[in-house]
Amino acid sequence: MNAAEAGANADTAWRFVASNHNYADFSTSISPAVERAVAERIAPPTVLLNVFNGDSITVGVNEDPNQVLDLAFCRSNNVLARRRVSSGGAIYAGNGSAFLALYLPVGLPGVPDTATQAFPTILGHVAQALREVFGVAASYRPLNDVEVDGRKLVATSMKIESGVLTFRILLNVKAIDTAIAARAMPMAPEKVKDKKHKDLGSRYTYLEQELGRAVNHAELRAWVEHCVRRIFGEVVLNDSALNEAEHAYAQQYTSELIDEAWFQEKSEATRYGALQRAGDRIVRGREKAPAGLIWLSLLVRDGVVQRAIVNGDWHPRPLRSVAWLEDGFAGLAATRAACGAHIEAFLAREDVEFAGVDPLHLLTALDKALAELATSGVAA
Repeated sequence: MNAAEAGANADTAWRFVASNHNYADFSTSISPAVERAVAERIAPPTVLLNVFNGDSITVGVNEDPNQVLDLAFCRSNNVLARRRVSSGGAIYAGNGSAFLALYLPVGLPGVPDTATQAFPTILGHVAQALREVFGVAASYRPLNDVEVDGRKLVATSMKIESGVLTFRILLNVKAIDTAIAARAMPMAPEKVKDKKHKDLGSRYTYLEQELGRAVNHAELRAWVEHCVRRIFGEVVLNDSALNEAEHAYAQQYTSELIDEAWFQEKSEATRYGALQRAGDRIVRGREKAPAGLIWLSLLVRDGVVQRAIVNGDWHPRPLRSVAWLEDGFAGLAATRAACGAHIEAFLAREDVEFAGVDPLHLLTALDKALAELATSGVAA
């Protein structure tokens, strides 16, 4: 959609908020607070520019940090890591880099209401705005990246919940210690099999490197405004601040989302611990889909699935649909026929969207997990 097509938004005024929090703190306090306030209609549509004041990591809501992070390394090197409430994968954000975060009711003209629409619509314009404002050769790479010659310049996370599109666009502005980041977030080989660059050091780039100069706050603000105009038309951005309700929500989320139980909620120890008995088997399979990496785990007893965990860095809609998928495995025979039928029926539901994930991807992960049942070995 171009500016002319978004003309219905021409006289619309949205709120612009600027802040300075590290990525982990922002994701576990400010971001969910603004999202909730916009959903409750006690805050206007909001465009937020946050420039990070330190390095940190977040993992997606559907990820097990034990699978995607080297937690021992993070702890011994004081790398702050938290689990956010949005989907996508583990992301390392450095001091001085920036978030363009959109919190927009889907009823507004031009605001996508599916992930399939949102990624190309928004990120295509984000890439074009980088070319027009900064002159960098940025391009959209489906499903959810913006790159320069195969090097990742922009990472994203997205959700559509409670009638609100939350789209968070992380622009790498300054250098990070890629050796630290690579150790903290060891990359599964499946993640990079379709990438031009295979390691974080060569795959990562940042705006100041591409430009050969420093970037100031005014330039980032200009880029934000250019992105909004390209995507939604001539929207007026009024400088503002968080309201009292949002500050209260942020305090609430801070206490809830830094809790270790929340951080480990999608781990096998949490999901299987109280249920597991001697003789049970835990079998695992993973597969790369265009949308991201899928990790499937099954707790099997006497040939019957007791519980399943489906983790990964894709973007399901709604978020709770992953729990529906997991719950549907319980009580099924641990066979391709029974579990495969569940997967295919689930992905055919009209109320579920796994953009960039086809039944074949989940079925392949399932086949890999079930193959482990045929191998000898001790119970998990």
